[in-house]
Amino acid sequence: MKKLLLFIFCTSMAIVVYGQWTQITVGNTTTEPTSMSCTADSVLVGFAGDGIFKTEDLGNSWVDISGNLANKYVNDVMPGPGPMLFVSTNNGPYYTMDQSAYTPASTGLGNTDISLYYVGGDNNDKDFVVGTNGGGFYTGPELDGPWSAANNGLANDALYINELAGYFFGDSSRIILGTNAGVYYSDDNFNYWTSGNNGLTGDQLIVTGVMQLSTLSFITTHAGCYYSIDKGANWVTLIADEKFNLLVLKINPDGTFTIFVLGETSYLTTDIMNFTPISTPGEVICGTATADELFIATASGKSNINYNGGFYRQPIDWIISGLSDNNQDSQPSCLKQNYPNPFSSSTTISYIINSSDFVHLRILDYSGREITTLVNKFQQEGNYQVVLDANNYPAGIYYYSLQTGNNQIETKMMVVLK
Repeated sequence: MKKLLLFIFCTSMAIVVYGQWTQITVGNTTTEPTSMSCTADSVLVGFAGDGIFKTEDLGNSWVDISGNLANKYVNDVMPGPGPMLFVSTNNGPYYTMDQSAYTPASTGLGNTDISLYYVGGDNNDKDFVVGTNGGGFYTGPELDGPWSAANNGLANDALYINELAGYFFGDSSRIILGTNAGVYYSDDNFNYWTSGNNGLTGDQLIVTGVMQLSTLSFITTHAGCYYSIDKGANWVTLIADEKFNLLVLKINPDGTFTIFVLGETSYLTTDIMNFTPISTPGEVICGTATADELFIATASGKSNINYNGGFYRQPIDWIISGLSDNNQDSQPSCLKQNYPNPFSSSTTISYIINSSDFVHLRILDYSGREITTLVNKFQQEGNYQVVLDANNYPAGIYYYSLQTGNNQIETKMMVVLK
């Protein structure tokens, strides 16, 4: 079974609404939030000095669950099974089975400024992983290690680990690592890292979010977001020259997904091709998505020593429906997103013909070359669906385009997984 590593991430409610955003307050915390995560409807926030807080009622009330955590400068917090948490601090990793008693897990680490700590590979000696700020990457057989450095191929700024994603499927695996020196891949269970940074320069190499879907790599950086289907030999620009601090992946019950790309500017996408801007109350520095809500924290101003940014939430349906309402007149479309997407064997493409016309529906490969024609005939006004059999398609990114009569061609992207 494929095991996904998607590392890709206040006591009273304030009566403040920024547009559709509801502002919330996390107790009497004063330090900057560093991370957010969720499990079911519980939201966790880690702070640079105030430990960990949790809410289970949309931020109306918060509980300090730092317990006996020896170091409350939290860089990251990741939920495990049940109440278990993996906590990264600037003085070592900790785990808890009850969100009260925290156990240190630093044995063998040469650097204890921890950026990520979570479940690792499928081999017994690499079941858990640790990333550090400046000391590279480590693997271990147990929750508490002992940790062994796994930095072959990493050097200098690549030893600053920001994010990790990937999968294990049978005897094959692919791990993508986001660092301060770009993207690195391991296909051999962390034994060696290969640079995948062809064409990336400057702040594009500060990688803040990573996602791996079969052959598709998707990254956010301090200078845009990009995708590659060939392990970084070629990167395609999706959004250029904008600072992004994180990506939040929300997988829906029906298998579709929504990705929030968050930073100085913010966007959402449901197909990794079309990105719609989201208005936020400021630069987003961390966030998470429950089943129904998007939670974010914005950056501090420059006037106070203490954190004076803000915490906000908004129902995801509001975000999507608001964007649909705003775009209904300016961006009419008769071609729908295929479902499911991504997919492995077959998918359904739906479209609407507003008046009787000649219809041309084609499938294109990554380079824009036509693979097959699904529809090439005159059709009456109405709703149509076509099932695409992709069993013989290699994994990768494909496009499908619809043209009616002499109207402009409309194109969308789909992802085939194997």
